[in-house]
Amino acid sequence: MIRITDLTKRYGDVTALQGLSLTVPAGSIYGLLGPNGSGKTTLLRLIVGYLFPDQGCIELLDGVRHQLGFLPERPRFPRRFGVREYLVTAGQVGSLSGGPLARSVDAALERTGLGQMADWRIAACSKGMLQRLGLAQALLTRPNLLLLDEPFGGLDPAARAAMRHLLAELSRAGKTVVLSTHQLGDVTQLCTHIAILSEGRLARSGLLSEVLAPRSRVVIEVDRLPELIAWQLRQFHPGVTPSPDGTEIHLAEDALSAKPAILRLLLDARIDILRVAEESATLEDVYLETVHP
Repeated sequence: MIRITDLTKRYGDVTALQGLSLTVPAGSIYGLLGPNGSGKTTLLRLIVGYLFPDQGCIELLDGVRHQLGFLPERPRFPRRFGVREYLVTAGQVGSLSGGPLARSVDAALERTGLGQMADWRIAACSKGMLQRLGLAQALLTRPNLLLLDEPFGGLDPAARAAMRHLLAELSRAGKTVVLSTHQLGDVTQLCTHIAILSEGRLARSGLLSEVLAPRSRVVIEVDRLPELIAWQLRQFHPGVTPSPDGTEIHLAEDALSAKPAILRLLLDARIDILRVAEESATLEDVYLETVHP
């Protein structure tokens, strides 16, 4: 488990994180979400120990820092090395040697699906293979905690599905995984918990199921929405938002009481109503509502 309390980090006059407090449960897959510049990478680097906070503390309660593996957003590898050769060298830098080193390299290759490519040159590896190689390196010391910065970046759908499967396996094996990503679909399929950062502050956090479960919205689909009617609709409630193309009206959960009045307005204006449906809020809905209120 990771306990973060009142964490603040500044780069000169820029505050990257401000008073951040959250808890990552052991065995969870914890997704860090937020726009570029919201502090996700800074938080990961603070946990790893590459950076030091200006205020606050980070407690790794289930082990010491050497039981931690890190995959940076843009891992760099010497292209002339072979896959196994590189992992052996990385393990030696990490104080492994002899039998333990050989076993760790073999286990990392097998777990990441790189066993058949062990003798390939890194220069011949695809983007997906390089991401798996970075993860294999992070796994060499058999860490209990994995920190992954944009592990799905640049991957095609098949490679992303393979990465999700691998991370789920690691979680079932008892690893705690913290990942920063912009891929909301991957978060929905994979993560048990999420935290949404905005401008260096914690905007929302908790179990993914709890963040999404109680939320619903109404979608009213129409044939065409004149700009005057769209303007009138916005006056009902801040949670009433006509779509930019004028074909849908979205009512957030706290604006559902306005539905009868909105339907009367549309009927009086002789606007064809094609569909009225209640939908569960998606992670994208929650994310956009949180970072762009």
